[in-house]
Amino acid sequence: MKKFILGLVFVSVFAVVTVAAQTLTVWDFKYSEVNAGGSQAPMKANDAAFEKANPGVTINHVAQPTDSTQYYQIIQSAATSNAGPDVAMFHPGGRVDGFADILVDLDPYIKDVKGQFTQASIEMCSLNEKLGNPVKVLPLTMQGFGIYYNKAYFKKAGLDPNKAPKTAAEFLAACEKLKAAGIVPITTGQTYTIDFFLRCEAANTYGPNVAGLVDGSQRFDNPVFKESAAFVKTLIDKGYIEKDGLSRPYFMDAIDKFASGGGAMFVGLLSDVGNWKVFSDKLGADNLGYFPAVNFADGTYKDQQVMQGAGIAYGVMKWSKNQKLAAAYVKFVTTGEGAKTYSAATGALSPNTAAAGGATIYPVLKAIQGYLKNGEKDYIAIGYNGYEDDSNRLCDRAFVIGDLSIDDFVAAYQKLITK
Repeated sequence: MKKFILGLVFVSVFAVVTVAAQTLTVWDFKYSEVNAGGSQAPMKANDAAFEKANPGVTINHVAQPTDSTQYYQIIQSAATSNAGPDVAMFHPGGRVDGFADILVDLDPYIKDVKGQFTQASIEMCSLNEKLGNPVKVLPLTMQGFGIYYNKAYFKKAGLDPNKAPKTAAEFLAACEKLKAAGIVPITTGQTYTIDFFLRCEAANTYGPNVAGLVDGSQRFDNPVFKESAAFVKTLIDKGYIEKDGLSRPYFMDAIDKFASGGGAMFVGLLSDVGNWKVFSDKLGADNLGYFPAVNFADGTYKDQQVMQGAGIAYGVMKWSKNQKLAAAYVKFVTTGEGAKTYSAATGALSPNTAAAGGATIYPVLKAIQGYLKNGEKDYIAIGYNGYEDDSNRLCDRAFVIGDLSIDDFVAAYQKLITK
């Protein structure tokens, strides 16, 4: 009898030890955001909630570089050794397609929640961005870009703080008045500022036909897009885009500079970081304006909002020994209270309709939601792999320092997207 009891005790202790050893390792490029409104706090809260709901499970959440090139090199190294985290964060689209062979197909695990996500987000999270293909990641946010402005600085420069400078002429005039008043017109962060601005202008130039850039029915030598590129060069040449800022990290230095009053305008993101909530909280909810793009006189479309159905997402790695548990974690943080916790803390716009909701005290959010009705796809997310995405910004750098003419720049953009 004693042997039997001791045997039960041994088995029981062994079982507890085995369960306690179930550790899920999560990699992402957002976990290092310890600032107010940053991602780490809600991620920690969600990790703790998941551990509570799954006794014996420990989440080992590891912050990775915010720079996309560095991060995906680390993922590539993990793929080469066939070892790494159980769960990793990805940018849906080309980045996911490039690592599809090491990502678990999530469809068997998400049947009960798939319908909660917008069709646009599921499409973007599916292999080759095609509905019906395997879903490889589950989205935490949707994404977009646009131009924020500090109304107090506009007023100081003699501009109407409630009238966004949406035409090319208005925008240049606003920049000149701001500069004359001793205010930095456009806070800049490396070439992300240029990249995001031109992605806004691509959506505004091509409207619902933006996907034609990928299938070849549209081209970058469109006169309006070329005018957009020339406009960027004018902004640089006139000193409206601060040249010192082209060496400043966008994440998080440029974002923090604008949020602390370091400039009048900023080409920023809609979701998860450097967004409407962060800037409203820092500058004052009534002091932040927004518009989606600069309109050119010859353009067919106006006020088009570039957007991605999914901005950041989590996937389960094929080498994980706990794929079922890892998939449960991905579901937990992207749906229900997990998604609500993240959105409420960061201002992220969730593509999960059951978790969507908004802080109505922010006037700028109402403006953004109005522009989302004119939402157009981001051509980079639907047409580029990781190498092409990185090369795109190299083209931007060569252009802004004068190594490429406008025609050469447009030709380089076309070459990158032509398959």
